Amino acid sequence: MRLHYLIDTHGGPYNRPIPTSSEVGAFIDQLFREAELAEEVGFDALLVPERHGRTECFFPSSLILLAALAIRTSRARIGSYILVLPLHNPMHVAEQVALIDQMSRGRVIFGIASGYHSGYSQMFGVPHHERGRRFEEAVEVIRRAWTEERFSFDGVFYHFKDVMLTPKPYQQPMPEWWVGGMFPKTIARAGRIGDAWCSDPFPLDKKVWLDQVKIYRDAAKAAGRRSKVVLMRDGWVAPTRREAEEVFGRLAIEEWLFYFRWGILTHHPEFQSESDFTIERGSKHLVLGSPEDCIKQIEMYEREYGVDEIVMRFRLPEGPAWDKVLDCIKLFGTEVIPHFHQ
Repeated sequence: MRLHYLIDTHGGPYNRPIPTSSEVGAFIDQLFREAELAEEVGFDALLVPERHGRTECFFPSSLILLAALAIRTSRARIGSYILVLPLHNPMHVAEQVALIDQMSRGRVIFGIASGYHSGYSQMFGVPHHERGRRFEEAVEVIRRAWTEERFSFDGVFYHFKDVMLTPKPYQQPMPEWWVGGMFPKTIARAGRIGDAWCSDPFPLDKKVWLDQVKIYRDAAKAAGRRSKVVLMRDGWVAPTRREAEEVFGRLAIEEWLFYFRWGILTHHPEFQSESDFTIERGSKHLVLGSPEDCIKQIEMYEREYGVDEIVMRFRLPEGPAWDKVLDCIKLFGTEVIPHFHQ
C-alpha cells in the first residue's frame, strides 16, 4: 500500500478577504515545509490540487507548484490531484508537464479530470457544458504530443498542424495518468484512458463504492489497461482518537458540506440533508485517531474496498493550525507509514 500526501492549497476559510502578499508568502513557505517533511518521513508522493478564483486558495496553479516541488524534493513522486484539463490549452499542458518530468528526473504523476466547478470555467471563458468533450480531445492531443515526433490534429475545439513538442517527458513513453471522476460515465472513462482512477474524500457507501470500482476495473480490462484505485481520505493522527476528533472532526464536516452544497456529495444514504453531517456520523469515513486506529482504517479500505493506494489530506480551509499539521505529518510518517512499507 502506497501512501501519498496532498499539499492542500487552501490558505484560509471560504470567502475570506483577498490575501495580502505577506499572507501568500507565509503560506508558500508552509507548503514547502509540508512537502519537505512529508518526503522526509516517507510519503510516496506529494500531490497538489488546482483551484481558481477563490480567496481561500492562495496557490491556484498546480503546475507552477509542481515545478517548485521538483526543485525542493528529490525522492517522492510529485503529481497533480487534479489538473482541470479543459481549462488549459493541451499543448501548453503537454509542454509544461514534460519539462517538470525532466526537472524531477521522472517523478511526475499526471492527474487530470474534467472539473465540477462552473466558476473555474467562467474564469477562463470555457463553456462549462463543453468540458467533457474538450477533455477527450485534450487527452488525445497530449498523448500524441508526448509520443510522436510531429503530428496534426483537427478536432472540434483544438486544431494543430504539423506541430512538434520538445523535449519529451523524462518517463518513456510518458508519465502515469491518474484520472478523476465520480459518476458512472467519468469512472468508466478513467478505466478507458488512465492508469489509475482517483476519488474524492467523501463518505463511502460500501455497495455504491464497490459498484464504482467494478465500473472502473471492467472498463480498464475492456481497454486492455492495468487498473489502480486511488482513494483520497481526510484525516488526522494524534496520540488518542479523542484528541484527533477534537482537532479535526468539525473541520472535516464543514468541508464535506461545501461539496454537498455543490451537489456532488449526494450518493450516501446517511448524508441526504445538511443536518445529517455530524462528527458522530462522519468520523468513521475519515482516517482518524491514534496511529493504531489509522492503520486499521487503511487496512480496512485495502481489504474491503479494493483500494490500491491512499492519498491523505491533513489540512483544510479552516485548519488545523499550520504547526499542528507539521506535527501530524511527522507522527503519521513515524508511526503509520512504516507499517505499510515493511
